[in-house]
Amino acid sequence: MLSEAKEGNFKLMDVVHHLLSGYKALFSDRTLFAAEICRKACGGAGYSSHSGIPQIFFNASPVPTYEGDNTVMMLQSARFVKKLSKKGLKGKKLQEPFTYFNDMPRLMTLKGQISSVEDMMNLDKL
Repeated sequence: MLSEAKEGNFKLMDVVHHLLSGYKALFSDRTLFAAEICRKACGGAGYSSHSGIPQIFFNASPVPTYEGDNTVMMLQSARFVKKLSKKGLKGKKLQEPFTYFNDMPRLMTLKGQISSVEDMMNLDKL
């Protein structure tokens, strides 16, 4: 992608930004959550510096905020998904990995007809 950007081709920039924004928010949040679960599972020993957990928590706690607050990063990712869904509804064909939006017009006709996981698994029969 770097060679393409040097040539002035930024075609993949939106996709890469979407993925990195969403992953940053998701993974940093999950890391902090997992550190807290580990601390709680260890009871009082989880607070001890000998367990290493306080240092893990200390290192992970600023990550959801720096280099883009998780709320902002997730919103940026969600806006891209919304943009793609609008394109899909207009019948524009999208490339991998977003081809599932190509079926948006048909899926919208099924609104209210899907009430179970089995219905979702059998969408091609509806």
